[in-house]
Amino acid sequence: MRVLVTGSTGQLGAAVARVLTPDHEVLGLDLLPGPETTHIGSLADRALIAALVDQVDAVIHTASLHARHLVGATKEAFIATNVAGMQRLLTAAAMSGVTRFVYTSTTSVYGDALVPTDRAVWVTEALAPQPRDIYDVTKLAAERLCLLFQRETGIPTVCLRVGRFFPESPEQLAVHRLYRGLDPRDAAEAHRLAAIATTVGFGPYNIAARSPFAEADTPELLRDAAATIRRYYPEAEATFARHGWMLPARIDRVYVVERAVRELDYHPRHDFADFLREWGR
Repeated sequence: MRVLVTGSTGQLGAAVARVLTPDHEVLGLDLLPGPETTHIGSLADRALIAALVDQVDAVIHTASLHARHLVGATKEAFIATNVAGMQRLLTAAAMSGVTRFVYTSTTSVYGDALVPTDRAVWVTEALAPQPRDIYDVTKLAAERLCLLFQRETGIPTVCLRVGRFFPESPEQLAVHRLYRGLDPRDAAEAHRLAAIATTVGFGPYNIAARSPFAEADTPELLRDAAATIRRYYPEAEATFARHGWMLPARIDRVYVVERAVRELDYHPRHDFADFLREWGR
């Protein structure tokens, strides 16, 4: 299979290109050069987009303005990249022989729905998004374009709502793996699985590390998360203390990935237990 990966110089796009390369031919598109990027160009270049999409069987669209661009980028820039850029890709895909489209969305689209009341929010795909800024709005709008595209063309179009995967301190990485974090290697594997799945239509799918918690834990997670963590991982506190870290007092949400596990065969390897094994040596 030939696959176009947009954003192929970015952290996630490059990881996706690498995980695909052993079994597939990858074309990488980005504004900046990089080891996985074969074509330098913009989503605004209709001719380039059409030419590249016409050469491939599948498109994986990771390119985006992100939350970090909220400082400096205008709303118009977000719309131009995240919405208009998406529509150009979808238009090209509809006119080509593409058989699969995978879009990198974000758990940020849940927005204000992630604010807890008396318990941590149990975040399944059934939770209605409540966008809170232009980033959330444009990512959700792009999802809606994907759904429209899928309905009009019948081409499977999978939206992956990825969790937090950017570089952080080891303590933050450990804590976030419990409920909202995502290792880029697992994120890349989720994209590979979405690109080869044969029984999936639209999605969306939450993609994060698999949390150990159950929905019944959510009141205590908001009130006394450390107590919950001790029950699941008695060794965690000693491991944290050895590195000068603290167990979190409060966890406000839990990303649930069971739909992706069930429908995409997604089995993230880099969870909190894996982190404890690495740092507990």
